[in-house]
Amino acid sequence: MDTTRTKARSSSNSVLCKSLRCGLAPGPSTGSGRLRRRAHSAVLGAIVALAGPAASAQTWHFTPSVALQETLTSNVNLSPDAQSDLVTQLTPQLAISEKGARTSLRGVISVPILLYVRTGAENNTVYPQVNLLGTVEGIERFFFLEGAVNVSQQFFTPFGAQSQSLANATENRYTAAWYRVTPYIQGTTPGNIKYELRDNNIWANLSGAPIATDNSYTNELIGRISSPLSPFGWAVDYDRTDVRFTDQRPTITQLARGTLRYQADPQLRLDLAGGYEDNQYPFVDYTGPIYGVGMQWNPTPRTKVVGNWEHRFFGSSYLFTFDHRTPLSAINVQASRNTTSYPQQFLSLPATGNVPLLLDFLLRSRIPDPVERLDAINALIRNEGLPGSLTGPVNLYTQQTYLLENASVTFGLLGARNSVFVSGFYSKSQPITGAGTPIPGLLTGGNNNTQTGASITWTHDVTSMVKLNASCSAIHTVANAPLAGKTNQGYFLLGVTAPLSPKTTFLAGARYQVLRSDISPDYNEAAVYAGMNYTFE
Repeated sequence: MDTTRTKARSSSNSVLCKSLRCGLAPGPSTGSGRLRRRAHSAVLGAIVALAGPAASAQTWHFTPSVALQETLTSNVNLSPDAQSDLVTQLTPQLAISEKGARTSLRGVISVPILLYVRTGAENNTVYPQVNLLGTVEGIERFFFLEGAVNVSQQFFTPFGAQSQSLANATENRYTAAWYRVTPYIQGTTPGNIKYELRDNNIWANLSGAPIATDNSYTNELIGRISSPLSPFGWAVDYDRTDVRFTDQRPTITQLARGTLRYQADPQLRLDLAGGYEDNQYPFVDYTGPIYGVGMQWNPTPRTKVVGNWEHRFFGSSYLFTFDHRTPLSAINVQASRNTTSYPQQFLSLPATGNVPLLLDFLLRSRIPDPVERLDAINALIRNEGLPGSLTGPVNLYTQQTYLLENASVTFGLLGARNSVFVSGFYSKSQPITGAGTPIPGLLTGGNNNTQTGASITWTHDVTSMVKLNASCSAIHTVANAPLAGKTNQGYFLLGVTAPLSPKTTFLAGARYQVLRSDISPDYNEAAVYAGMNYTFE
């Protein structure tokens, strides 16, 4: 670790934070085993390729930390037969930042270890969490290799318990791991023609799910070529996606389109597109022409609006995004309707309620250096007691292609003594006929439901050292007709954080959770917790 650089960065981040607060600037099988070995080998090769040239650059920055938290809960398993327990959570963590002339590697690795006093025999476990992204420029300004690893805890069904704490040993939680290796080329010809060709290879492995699940491999080939705008231009793109679950026929989707573009003024671009699609699902094919319109509007350097509509075999497909930031606030609005699959959902960045992404967008103009910005974001989250994410929809495990209609809004505000983060979402999923095997066990409304929810987090500086934080969330899930069933659940949390030293932060709080459902068992839970976080820097 570069000690001098680390100390300087820590000091600058402390000053930055103060200025912000002042209002200034699956089950084992032969097939799944092969998938897992291929995934590990491919990603290991990518990481070796990324790390090799980076070592000589000597720009590595490591931030290790460890957290210890004790939780006393009235209902450890979130069941009708409530059983109290004392839970110890030990979380070693390592944040990595590397930036070389032609390499970069950023992310966090943490290993929460849960130990239970009364129910240890059945509940003691480890919940690995990894989020790494690395890139190497193999041939300058032409060939690149990108690798990513994401290991996270997911919920199997939105009708079951969605606890905000790992201390609750709910059967609805499982570990999802996906690995991506992406070689790609991109560049610009002497005539200013831009081109890009990406080959995404994604392996998804599941473990600890409540019922049998299969792993998957997804290959996505994306090609784009576009001319300059003066003021007219053109673009051609091709997208082929091949999704394969263990022991199931593949799902192959191909879309090709051409686009005419018009730069109406420096801030506004208009698009007119047309093409053809070929969807080869396990039991049926959907083919036909596609056509649509689009626009991109940048009224100010801090505001961006993108809108696209397209006719597809299932009807209207659309995408709308709105991003805007001020010196102390940021808002993101998204709405979309398109087909997707379980592995493809992991390719999408989690926008709904993602606090680090919102902070990254908010601080981008203040801290141009991505490494320093990441350090500042981590410091804000740790010192203010902010959550890593707000409430969002459950990524449904299903081996079918399904139609997903999404809408979300996330807002963040950093004031002199108060911070507020708000999120809301709407997510409606419907399976495409003949597009694969239904969810194992055919849970009621498993992949045919509508999820809505909202959450808010507020932090207040009681003193210059003591931070009070409060969060509440509500989620409603209902099965789409002709199925029936619904679940309502939510939680409220009140906590406090305070530094014990420049490297140690104390935290304590209480929470209450409730679930009412005609599908899952009802429960109530109350808990208190206390702990410390120590950063080695």
